[in-house]
Amino acid sequence: MSLTLDEIKKIQKNFDQSHSVDGRSFYVSVGEEDAAYLEHMAVCLIGEVGEFCNVLKKVVRGDLSLVDAKPDLSEELTDSFIYLIKIANQFGVDLEAEFLAKVEKNKVRFKLEE
Repeated sequence: MSLTLDEIKKIQKNFDQSHSVDGRSFYVSVGEEDAAYLEHMAVCLIGEVGEFCNVLKKVVRGDLSLVDAKPDLSEELTDSFIYLIKIANQFGVDLEAEFLAKVEKNKVRFKLEE
């Protein structure tokens, strides 16, 4: 299966808009008054990255093989991606445009030529 980033963003937005916990929607359009919610999502994102790192740490110290850990690593990386998409959706960040702009900025920074 191959999806565009825009399709993935729409799927996540539809999921978030159709779910709630204790009457609180999974989707909040983040504005100036919602900085605490944005912070919460950022902490969730970093928590998922931390879980990825924790599994990887177990591989490095020899508790797990990379092959055995890959399903858990894949899940934690996907959880991280979901929070990144949620933040972009709810904070109004155009990841595609920002990615392309950053690549151009990095070409100058690292003196890369096409």
